[in-house]
Amino acid sequence: MAKLPHILHVDMNAFFAACHQAQDPALRNRPLLVSGDPGTRKGIVLTASYEARYMGVKTAMPTVQALRLCPDALLVKPNFKLYVSYSRQIMAILGSFTPLLEPYSIDEAWLDVSGCEKLFGPPDIIAHKIKNQIKDQLGLQCSIGIASTKIMAKLASDFRKPDGLTVITWDDIPNLIWPMPVNKLVGVGPQTAATLHNMGVTTIGDLANFPPALLKQRFGTYGPHLRQLARGQDYSPVDPNPKPVKSVGNTVTLPEDSEDDTEIETILLALAEKVATRLRCQDLTGNIVTVSVKTSNFRFITRSQTHQVATDLTETIYRHAVSIYRQHFRRLRIRSVGITVSGICSNKTPTQLNLFSAEKEKYSRLAQVVDQVRAQFGDQALVRARLLARSPRPKKNC
Repeated sequence: MAKLPHILHVDMNAFFAACHQAQDPALRNRPLLVSGDPGTRKGIVLTASYEARYMGVKTAMPTVQALRLCPDALLVKPNFKLYVSYSRQIMAILGSFTPLLEPYSIDEAWLDVSGCEKLFGPPDIIAHKIKNQIKDQLGLQCSIGIASTKIMAKLASDFRKPDGLTVITWDDIPNLIWPMPVNKLVGVGPQTAATLHNMGVTTIGDLANFPPALLKQRFGTYGPHLRQLARGQDYSPVDPNPKPVKSVGNTVTLPEDSEDDTEIETILLALAEKVATRLRCQDLTGNIVTVSVKTSNFRFITRSQTHQVATDLTETIYRHAVSIYRQHFRRLRIRSVGITVSGICSNKTPTQLNLFSAEKEKYSRLAQVVDQVRAQFGDQALVRARLLARSPRPKKNC
């Protein structure tokens, strides 16, 4: 008999764009792009409302190209303070149903509703109540997955977006979960996905049925653990106490394959900016920089550099990332690219000041000022000139 689902994964739909639409009634039910400076219409799309997605707009697409696909789209500047405000209200709603709430990101969380039936009803009824309360109070939509484990609940929330509700039992795993790409599985990052692809493992089902001895030989004890996750055998509890961060990263998929060094390095700068800002927001630094790419023939490749001094500075992360790119990826046609910083430690740990590190101190003070300005006036209050000037590649003549 299938085990009764009791874990919910709540995933907000097009969260950044939806926050702007909820705040401003004039933006509702209209295609919306959270992008660069609306005055210049340059830069890339950070996220798009579903009205724009239905027209073919995707994340990381050049804004000019997105406007060609969706000429009626409205452009708004990112507003991180707005997103944090809505996130806190969402988590408060979720916490009113159960104390076993584990945030996964600014717009995702797991809930264990076991034992809550007498108060709120069975899991599917609780999910409907959550969706209705978030919609009525905040004007936002979410998709919810329900399963017996955290891993399966998260995968279930990917179905039927937007505004979906999916229940997955043990019997559903082979038909619904196993055909999904292996990188959809929590715990399979870019480097692990690349290794698995080289081993012929491209779907979650491939991983679930791969010989555990070979996985252990390649990944150690983590290999068989991943196989268990692929089979739905995840018994980690919903934990309200956050775990230490092991890495911080961002990845974007390009609208077209690219081998343009200038374009790729500009994207690396934008990624380094995001990663560095997230590190500083959490008082973290890291000393391992990894660049991951997916090539035009869908090969996943990652390369890393380990450095003696940990950092949270955009300039340093970008410099290391460009060094990796120029050394390993320069002649490849690239479909997606990402930066991850690991080797994480707390930025509050005392460090010995260097009399000759004036440049580092200068960049550190500058980063603090930039963070303060962006926190008060939005992420686009201060933008690097290179990112503002970025424009899409000219199309080749046929």
